[in-house]
Amino acid sequence: QRGRMVILGNAGKNLGDSMYDGTIYLGGEARSLGVDAVPGEMTDLDRQWLTRKLKMYDMYPAGGIDHVKKIVAGKQLWNYDNLEPGEKKLVL
Repeated sequence: QRGRMVILGNAGKNLGDSMYDGTIYLGGEARSLGVDAVPGEMTDLDRQWLTRKLKMYDMYPAGGIDHVKKIVAGKQLWNYDNLEPGEKKLVL
């Protein structure tokens, strides 16, 4: 539900279905992203992190990472405010 995944190839359908939080870096194409998974903007920080990690494991693609897409949670499924005040006390 949280963290980072790096996929250098293609992915099937519902790649990030109901993703709560986190980031998926996708080097290929996905049949579908899934419920509430949306394209995100690749920042310089993302590129630096991805480059460092891929080089660390000798997996840096010959063509670079310009083709890699970022997928993030759309956060439309978050329902924290649906808790009753008494329930919030139990959760906190």
